[in-house]
Amino acid sequence: MADGRGRQVQVSRRALLQAVPGGVVASLASAEPLVVATRAAQVDPAVVEHFAVLRSVLVESDNRVGAAAILPTARQQLGHIADYRRAARGSLRDALLSTEARWAEFAGWLSDDMGDRDAGEWWLAQALTMAQEAGDMEFTAYVFARMAQRASDAADQDRVLGLARAAERAGSTREQVRAFAAVQRAHGHSVEGDAGSFRAAIDEAHHLAAATGTDGSGLGAFCTTAYISAQEGEGWLRLGRPGVAVRCFGEALDAWPETYRRERGRYLARTAVAHAAADEPGLAAAAALAALNLANLTRSARIQREVAIAGRQLAAFATEPGVQQLNAALAASAASS
Repeated sequence: MADGRGRQVQVSRRALLQAVPGGVVASLASAEPLVVATRAAQVDPAVVEHFAVLRSVLVESDNRVGAAAILPTARQQLGHIADYRRAARGSLRDALLSTEARWAEFAGWLSDDMGDRDAGEWWLAQALTMAQEAGDMEFTAYVFARMAQRASDAADQDRVLGLARAAERAGSTREQVRAFAAVQRAHGHSVEGDAGSFRAAIDEAHHLAAATGTDGSGLGAFCTTAYISAQEGEGWLRLGRPGVAVRCFGEALDAWPETYRRERGRYLARTAVAHAAADEPGLAAAAALAALNLANLTRSARIQREVAIAGRQLAAFATEPGVQQLNAALAASAASS
């Protein structure tokens, strides 16, 4: 929209995604503010689908170029969505509010990956209140599960189980969202040291994910059997079973899509931590080096933190050639950041 007039341009999703790492993100970030309709009747309902497609493109681009290149655009688009939402009324306003909730959760994910957990927490809280206000119980369930996921990596580990149960009470009808909530319930049990309940919840998550077949789109689509295997590895590592954790991480990485480089990097780093815990310094250093390479490519602070943890665990093996190579790479990465 410009000067009250609109132009529609058709671009294939593939072409747009290929362009994002170069010019599209920069042009979106520097674009002039949208001229938003001031009356509800002027808000085109098709704009909801527009923002859904744009978000899916940026999610895929995030896997290629990292959060730092995408977050400014996400924040800008959130402002545009809010402008449309303020102008809309009735069910269209609720649809835009639900859309805004999804973008807020995405901004929280990007913030976490850049190491800004305070911003990540703020955006996720915004997403939850927006989803509840819009009556979007599917996304409410998903955000509660995301909150449980974040709590498992923070000082609030005692909240993991409660947040996971809140996700399940929200009553999602999507198997993948329910599987994601079951994974978080499993983590809550592992925090409490309850291996039996952990295994039962993980088995439930595997069953739910398998029931989705080849559904590779929609809310919680990432919660595949490979993802759950990786989460199972996290749980066994927490429960003091590093050998089992290594096997689970290996199964996950064998099936992991090559295009999801950042998540591959994260689970390589966790594999390194598991090998270190199992007193396998050579294997740990090799996995950590591979993870560090992906951390540098995607500029992921999250992966770098995980690799640093593995590096500290390997301090007792400082004379090992692989560990020496890892320490040199960590020092070089820190110097260039």
